[in-house]
Amino acid sequence: MRYLLLLLSLLIIAPAAPAVYAQSAVWQDTSSRIDNLFANWDSTTAGGVLTIQRRDSIIYNRAFGMADLEHNIPNTTATVFEAGSVSKQFTAAAIFLLAMDGKLSLDDKVRKYFPELPAVNDKITIRHLIHHTSGLRDWGSVASISGWWRGTRTYTQAHVLDILTRQQALNFPTGDQYSYCNSGYNLMAMIVAKVSGQSFAEFCQRRIFEPAGMTHSQWRDDYRKIVPNRAIAYNRQNDVYLQNMPFENAHGNGGLLTTTADLLRWSRQYKKPIIGGDALLQLQLQQGKLNNGATIHYAGGLSMGEVNSFREISHSGSTAGYRAWLAYYPEPDLTVAFLSNEANVNPAQIGAQVAAILLGARPQTAPAINANAPIDNALAGKAGLYRCLRNDDLIELEAKDGALRLKTGQPLVPTTGNTFLQGDTRLEFSNNQFIAYYSNGDSATYLKKTLVKPTTNELQTFTGTYHSPEAEVSFQLDLKDGKLRCFRRPDNYFFLTPLYQDTFRTGSGSLVHFKRDASGKIIGFGYSVARASGVWFERQK
Repeated sequence: MRYLLLLLSLLIIAPAAPAVYAQSAVWQDTSSRIDNLFANWDSTTAGGVLTIQRRDSIIYNRAFGMADLEHNIPNTTATVFEAGSVSKQFTAAAIFLLAMDGKLSLDDKVRKYFPELPAVNDKITIRHLIHHTSGLRDWGSVASISGWWRGTRTYTQAHVLDILTRQQALNFPTGDQYSYCNSGYNLMAMIVAKVSGQSFAEFCQRRIFEPAGMTHSQWRDDYRKIVPNRAIAYNRQNDVYLQNMPFENAHGNGGLLTTTADLLRWSRQYKKPIIGGDALLQLQLQQGKLNNGATIHYAGGLSMGEVNSFREISHSGSTAGYRAWLAYYPEPDLTVAFLSNEANVNPAQIGAQVAAILLGARPQTAPAINANAPIDNALAGKAGLYRCLRNDDLIELEAKDGALRLKTGQPLVPTTGNTFLQGDTRLEFSNNQFIAYYSNGDSATYLKKTLVKPTTNELQTFTGTYHSPEAEVSFQLDLKDGKLRCFRRPDNYFFLTPLYQDTFRTGSGSLVHFKRDASGKIIGFGYSVARASGVWFERQK
């Protein structure tokens, strides 16, 4: 506690001159603790840049690892990275500027700008896109079902729109839920271009980057452009580095090429807005609401949260092998900007670790672990696989070491016999189900499922050819060694593991739920991946 008070007095009360921090033993210790987070990055690894600003002074600015492993070029504090979804706040700002210009309304229906979208999108407004409450499927998730993951072909904005025009269903009724979705931000970038008469990149250059002094920032609207000082993005597999670059031209959801210095210049917008004044700032910080009136954490391309009682305005980013984090803490007037070309890094975790060093760790509460504790029958009865009734989300619970846990091992904190906490979420159990009450006021019901082990003859009824116009792909299902196997052209085989009645899971965690007609005959299945639920595959005759 004494250390924390000393550190806070330095950060909040001391003059902003860097020399003050350099002469402070406390700050030297703090700086060393931050350095230790990146101790594994050296001349043989990829790495990144972390820059921290307090008021108007840079108090930490260091680069780690290599920008280009092939040519032995190190990262520097001026290295350009891709910011992933940190980019979304700039897309939202562009939309807000046009709204302030009177050229569009946030409540405009999206089909006003894209009439080719199916009628199922009728209720979606620009505001829904901003707050991820549209119900749209994520275009990259749909594309992955066909076998063409992002990074395996060059996707453009036209591809994004084409995929969305084929979707005949939403993940959920518009406005009912929050579900993070890149599709909305790609559409927003396209709307900016339609309304402004300029390319999205040109509009942002003139209205955002230049006024903000972001001299090293641009959109990756053509991945073939030469970008001086850009780091190559990498993924590490079995200690071997492979290039993992975003060879795509789809942008708005991500695709901002920038430096930590430029991100810091932009972050001043959240203290003393240069662009758009207080009106833009208010729009940017306004959190979304669901149809039931619940306020969600997501605002205008920003996540609103709290760290140890300090307000946090933040966003993480991940595209191909690039990782990013930008957070502003208004009360201590502190900004943390992190950019990396190492895919095996969790940027939000890095942000949380830096915040814990600077602002103090948030108190954690967890039940005591007793590996020798007997199995509590009440807990054992709550263990099992649960499916969310409003989508295909699954939660698997187990009774272990005297506690009810997620299958990942994280324990739930009991408050009563039938009520548990999982972070900020309250789970209330009754009659083979639980209701999850979220901190934003929203809730969802999860029903316990009975696991099945179908016989070979029963599995045989699922075999056949299935086609999805929505994902533009066909799957051929057959039996192999008593297991249901799926073939996707040209050479991809994977097995389906039975879960509960007519429902299977792939090795990658996707859910396959078969549908029957009134006579019990199988007519197709819904294929669910993260951010895209129930993509329909029809059984072919």
